[in-house]
Amino acid sequence: MIGALQRRIYFVACLLVLTAFLAANSRPTVRMAEMGEAINLETLIPKRIGGWVMDEREGVKVINPQANAAVSDIYQQVLSRHYVNTATGNVVMLSIAYGADQSYGNDLHVPDVCYPAGGFQIEQRMASTLTLEDNISLPTRRLVAQRSQRREPLTYWVVVGERAVTGAVASKLTALGYGMQGIVPDGLIIRMSTLGLSDQESFAEQDAFAAEMLRNLPPRWKVKLTGV
Repeated sequence: MIGALQRRIYFVACLLVLTAFLAANSRPTVRMAEMGEAINLETLIPKRIGGWVMDEREGVKVINPQANAAVSDIYQQVLSRHYVNTATGNVVMLSIAYGADQSYGNDLHVPDVCYPAGGFQIEQRMASTLTLEDNISLPTRRLVAQRSQRREPLTYWVVVGERAVTGAVASKLTALGYGMQGIVPDGLIIRMSTLGLSDQESFAEQDAFAAEMLRNLPPRWKVKLTGV
């Protein structure tokens, strides 16, 4: 067990050193964010998604565990909405963050890190897969976060450039690969969570909502938001 842990720490340390070295000695010049049509999350994501409708009441917003200053430094766009299932009353809290520059030091903050920083304890972590149309599989991550009486099961995935990744290490490696091709990738993190349901019910609701949201996107933007 100790040997495996030491190898993992050594690997991560070597990765960070390599990433820092290449960042200092290479200058990617092509910005993916400037290639093609610019993304606009506010207009891209509809206010009605299948059987879910956006709650437009004033003051209803998704709690972001990161400080506002940190969010504005990393992301150029952040979409936060509540969607109500008109059949059951269940609420899905959706957050999509877009960063135009995923070069070294600007990488997306995953919930595994920012939720604990916001005072949550992570009780469960697990890899999962969201099955889309044509049996396309999107790799996702599931967490169960707890802070006082608030229990928040959540599902998220990360896209760096045009590739779906899982975890911070994979995100850094993917950005590094783009950088070695002279490209500064952009990135997205898509997160949805629910309250007041069992963990199993929460994940089922999130999967159904995510699949419906992606199914109704134009093909180009569906690829952009999934990397698959």
